[in-house]
Amino acid sequence: MGALEIAIKLFALVDSIVELYLGTVIKPFLSLHEKFYSALNKTLRKLLDDNKSKIADWFTANFITYARTVLVVPTLLLLAWGHTLLPSFIVILVDFGDFLDGVVARYWVDIKQELELEEASKDKGSSRPTSPTSDDDSFEIVTTGSPQKIISWQVSHWNRTYGGFVDAVCDKAFVVPCWIALLHSIPSSGHIRWAQYLTLIFLILAEVASGCIRFRAYFTSVGIPAPKVEGFDFSTSAVKADHVGKAKQTFEMVGSALFILPLTRYLGFVFLFLAVPLAYESVRRKVNSRVMYVNGNGFEKMDHKVLKFLMQAKAMGSKLIVGFSEKKTDMILTACACSCVDEVIAEAPKKLDLMFLEKQGIDYVISSVGDEQFVTDETLGAARCLAIGEDAIARPLKAKDEKAD
Repeated sequence: MGALEIAIKLFALVDSIVELYLGTVIKPFLSLHEKFYSALNKTLRKLLDDNKSKIADWFTANFITYARTVLVVPTLLLLAWGHTLLPSFIVILVDFGDFLDGVVARYWVDIKQELELEEASKDKGSSRPTSPTSDDDSFEIVTTGSPQKIISWQVSHWNRTYGGFVDAVCDKAFVVPCWIALLHSIPSSGHIRWAQYLTLIFLILAEVASGCIRFRAYFTSVGIPAPKVEGFDFSTSAVKADHVGKAKQTFEMVGSALFILPLTRYLGFVFLFLAVPLAYESVRRKVNSRVMYVNGNGFEKMDHKVLKFLMQAKAMGSKLIVGFSEKKTDMILTACACSCVDEVIAEAPKKLDLMFLEKQGIDYVISSVGDEQFVTDETLGAARCLAIGEDAIARPLKAKDEKAD
């Protein structure tokens, strides 16, 4: 048995242990976590709604994110000067700020929607031009006699997802320097000295890796969001990815706050140790590849609708392959020029079977609703095919006999 096979089996064993941990420990914890934060969310939201007229325009989610990240400077200084109580309080305050910025973000989204509805009712019947969006196929340029700036899908998508991106990155920008500083506070003797070192070092490496992956994902993302998936789940885990992140954030921040205090250091270490499998799982899910395949034979021309479909397919996975069974040289080269397409397969089979998918490393086949069936019934039965509808929702494709049933 080679070293690679041993490593693969070792990681498979670790994945099984982590999944068992998620199902037996984290899932019950999340139910309590959800109840607490749901009640806190309602309280804070009511407070915002009751003081709507007093809330300044600058009090946004991004402002809170930047403000809590800047607190890393006084925290590090206080730790260097030997203080413990105040830095511990700042860590808890930052954790609260991480929750608060989400509440504030949802508040401003609702306010924006209210204003748009008011403007729409006032301007009913007017034909003022608006910027196109990825799901607005009815957009038309209205002649106004003056130049009009139209935001691209890519820039619009970056603007829409910037808040979530910067929130995740700033979490790491605060906690990683704190952990590096806490390495110097570990006692020089003790039974679990090296366990504390290894726990902090692993968390530092995991969060740095996660931050790098976040940067790459944000700047290489396609210009539209991934379609919502109904009747199918890509993950077989007992805990969803966002719930893993919530539990990890709580364990890391509470654990760090308790670890700073000498009296609760070991309790804090327990929380940080419990965060280790979650940090591993978070990175594993981010780097996990998912290869999608699209049949290019149905493309008559490479217009914005086709580009939108390709982007939707790419957004659902990490790699997009477009296959052509017909000799369409110009269309093949055009597909190669698309930034969302990773590979193009010429002379692909007209009917895809499971053997072809396995050989090419393809996980799922994506089609549009109404396309002719280009996969075998065996492939459909294996739940490897999804169709994206006009409502931007992806649903599993079924064989004709299953539909009839």
